[in-house]
Amino acid sequence: MYAGSFCLKSLLLMESWKEHLNEDGGLSFDCVKHLLQNFIDWMSSAASNVLAWRNYVVAPLTEELVFRACMIPLLLCGGFKIYSVIFLCPVLFSLAHLNHWMETYIRHNYSMLKASMAVGLQLGYTVIFGSYASFLFIRTGHLLAPLVAHVFCNFMGLPVLFARSKGIVSLAFVAGVVSFLWLLFPVTRPDLYNDRTNNCRCWHGYCSWN
Repeated sequence: MYAGSFCLKSLLLMESWKEHLNEDGGLSFDCVKHLLQNFIDWMSSAASNVLAWRNYVVAPLTEELVFRACMIPLLLCGGFKIYSVIFLCPVLFSLAHLNHWMETYIRHNYSMLKASMAVGLQLGYTVIFGSYASFLFIRTGHLLAPLVAHVFCNFMGLPVLFARSKGIVSLAFVAGVVSFLWLLFPVTRPDLYNDRTNNCRCWHGYCSWN
């Protein structure tokens, strides 16, 4: 889904490298040192940024624990169908992000309509991602899969669909979507991740907990 984003970032990175190469008269030790220093500065800035810790560590971990690890097994063992759970959990997960409306409305000084539209788009995207994360957790039986996906999506933001004067980005996005749909079920087969897949009526034997 992020093939277009990766393609665009790669093109921008290559353009940036070309600019440095032209300025330095070719690939040199100073050029490589400059690029490495920029990367180290970016990592240092991210490590000391409270919002980065919230977006990439605290929020993904706590939200996946609550909305996937705790909620999904209870709903499944309580008799809810898998498809109902994949729809219900993301709705609750999305509603938990309504606090961003106040943040957008007050901190960014948006109008009520503009803030509602911005947060509405985010909530819609959150429902879609929540369904995917719930699917990953149910299919693989592991919290790690939705957790990694959550961190990755928070880092990448919304997928890039197209870029002006860069048709290859749209082509990469389409190819990525096709690959995603083609590989979704094969690479999430339960037996690849879990040896406890039996015929228990509850998911992965959770109903046998005493």
